Amino acid sequence: MADRPRLPFSVFGKKDDKRDPQLEQQARDWMEAVTGEPFPAGDYIEALKDGVYLCKVINKLQPGSVPKINTVKMGFMLMENINNFLDACARYGVPKADLFQTTELYEAESTHPVTATIHALGRQAYKNGYDGPVIGQ
Repeated sequence: MADRPRLPFSVFGKKDDKRDPQLEQQARDWMEAVTGEPFPAGDYIEALKDGVYLCKVINKLQPGSVPKINTVKMGFMLMENINNFLDACARYGVPKADLFQTTELYEAESTHPVTATIHALGRQAYKNGYDGPVIGQ
C-alpha cells in the first residue's frame, strides 16, 4: 500500500492551529504510565525534542526496539533518536501515514503531528495486545 501524501500545513492555516492541550495531556499521561517515569519538565515539545523519552516509551512497548539511546546533546544524535523512534513505531505496526516527520519535532515546526503519532502508537499498542494503560482514558 502506498504511503498517503501529507497535506501541507498551509492547507490548515498557521502551523500550530491544530495544537490541542487536552490531546497533549493525554499523550503525556499515557507515556508516564507506560514508562513509569515522570514526563520531562518544561514545554511539551521541548521535553520530547531529544527523542530520549520517546525511545523509552517504544522500548517499554517492544523491548529492544531502540537498543541505543543517545544522551549526548548533539543535534545529529538527537535527530537519530527521533528517527530510531519513528522506525521502531513503523516496525511495531504504526502506519507510516500516522508518523510525524523528524523536523516537525526537532525544529518544533508543528506539535499536532507529534501528538497524533503518540496517539497512533497508543492505538497500535492496544491492537498488539498491550495490556497496560490505554491512551485517552
